[in-house]
Amino acid sequence: MSRLSGIVLALLAAAPAAAQENAVKSAADAFGQRVGTEQSGLYSESQVRGFDLNDSGAYRIDDAYFSRASQLDDTVLAGVGVRVGVNAARLAYPAPSGVVNYRLREAGPVNQLRLGAGFRDFGTQVVQGDGSYRAGDFSLAGGFVWRPLLRFAQGYKGRGFSFGAVGAWNVAPGQRVRLFGSVSQRGYDGDYAVVPSGAAPPPRLKTFHQYSPAWAETRAVNTNLGVLYDGQVDGFTIDLAAFHSVFDIDINDFTLIFADPLGRASATTYRTPGRATRADSVEARLGRTFETGDVSHLLTVSVRGGRTITGLTSSTVLPLGAFDLRGDDPPDGPATPWSGTRGRDTAEQTTASVGYGLAWRDRAELRVAAHRTRYDKAVLSTAGVKTRRVSESTHYNVSTVVKLSRRTDLFGSWVTGLEEAGVAPTTASNRDAVLPPVEAEQFELGIRHALTPKLTLIGALFDVSKPTQGFREDQSFGLVGQVRHRGVEASIAGEVDARTSVVLGAVAFQPRVTGPLVAAGLVGSHDAGVSHVVVNANAERQLGAGWSVDAGFSYLGGRWADTANTIRMPAVTTLSLGARRRFTLAGRPAEFRVLSSNLTGAKGYLAAPSGLLSPIAPRTIRAVLTLTIGPNG
Repeated sequence: MSRLSGIVLALLAAAPAAAQENAVKSAADAFGQRVGTEQSGLYSESQVRGFDLNDSGAYRIDDAYFSRASQLDDTVLAGVGVRVGVNAARLAYPAPSGVVNYRLREAGPVNQLRLGAGFRDFGTQVVQGDGSYRAGDFSLAGGFVWRPLLRFAQGYKGRGFSFGAVGAWNVAPGQRVRLFGSVSQRGYDGDYAVVPSGAAPPPRLKTFHQYSPAWAETRAVNTNLGVLYDGQVDGFTIDLAAFHSVFDIDINDFTLIFADPLGRASATTYRTPGRATRADSVEARLGRTFETGDVSHLLTVSVRGGRTITGLTSSTVLPLGAFDLRGDDPPDGPATPWSGTRGRDTAEQTTASVGYGLAWRDRAELRVAAHRTRYDKAVLSTAGVKTRRVSESTHYNVSTVVKLSRRTDLFGSWVTGLEEAGVAPTTASNRDAVLPPVEAEQFELGIRHALTPKLTLIGALFDVSKPTQGFREDQSFGLVGQVRHRGVEASIAGEVDARTSVVLGAVAFQPRVTGPLVAAGLVGSHDAGVSHVVVNANAERQLGAGWSVDAGFSYLGGRWADTANTIRMPAVTTLSLGARRRFTLAGRPAEFRVLSSNLTGAKGYLAAPSGLLSPIAPRTIRAVLTLTIGPNG
């Protein structure tokens, strides 16, 4: 096959799941690992130790600073991991709430193309694939996912398509340049959520039922572009990165259903026009390692910068009227075109860092760093009011790992940092207002012990505190006090034997909100939308004749549904079972993956920190067949 045709095959190849992802085998711990559509561990890209990472913005791409406007598409990803505890000790730029690290795809050892088709959760139809191509010092990996029928747990229906590729070029010995790009488009028939209006949860929603008006619509495009350089020159390590991230929503019709425990409900649709969020980020790191006897020293300096421009719009409010949630749908109401005003929020952040690392043989490591940050925020509100705020602050991190024995390490860390606070939710009087950043602090002490050469236990005590958001007396959303999460977490991950892999994790913490609004009785002492106890277990067992089976267990403790702590949602327990079969089809390697989720049939609602309720994802099954083709298939 010619070089050109090989490149075309790789570019037309396809997505994460086509390689039949395995989050259990790739997990280094139980704190969160995602490969394609499969997830294992306690935490996710959204929430770590009870804190929302969508707000804090602690994202990295192969450890490079990433200011994210939209989620990085799976077509360019090898996987996603949550970094906390001992696995965050060596980060050049840690964050108090934890870090989510995106790992870019790399071309495999042979040129090939994998194509797959089948069904994802809730009846979503999918055609997908991924490709890998190498030619000398150049390589290419990427994929696509086409979903002609896209279905969500809430009953939304639509379609989607995503495409992405990662190119790598070894420009010289020890020097590499990588470029990536991805685009993901989706459209469906509107969003909705439930707001409780009584002292108890509303009745359950119908399964897979769309409660938005018939004319409702949501369309959006995510785009991410980036370039990374890593190299070694005259004893120095150099890392450079630049990223451009865009979330462009063309239209968003969002329906809020206000319902009491008896099912008496009313609905309002908020019609919002097209708006975009664009984030640019850059980073330059320079490091030098030198030895003095048995001690290795690492000196680093770095500069990071980010700029995020968020389009603000008012919404056209369309009351739909009253209905009975126990059997009826909201009235459709008229589809009035949007009319309103626009604004803009611009945030610029620059951080200069200096760090020092020390390693004494393989017995002890120490990392210290200082970070000076300038934060500049300018807002043109939808009311036409201009405001600006500039702040400068210094933050620090210290971490250490001490080897107590051949199998046991003790670790600890202290991290302070500036984190984003997100935007006000739809139900707030200041809807979509971009909140000011907050300063957070984390203490941690833990132990890592090798139970066997391939099975590791990690346990830690942690204390994370920062200002928290919630609803104030005037129904605006903003800072309402200080929240602290003190808790314990544990992880067991690895191979029990040659055929069995496990990822077992648990976390329990005591949340505490303090401040004047809490003292006045207007805000409760626990933050909303957070499970204080989480247990997660995944296991996979290899069988004979190419078969393997796997199972997953998840427990999410009860959550408060509102800032005032008047409505508590019950705990949720779910179970999943799956199987893989590797075989030969028409003389080519093939794999069939089937996974059933929520076999316990858990029903009800999950509460978000914003106070919105969404239905628990119902029982579902996915099945995908993948075939490997190409020059070396």
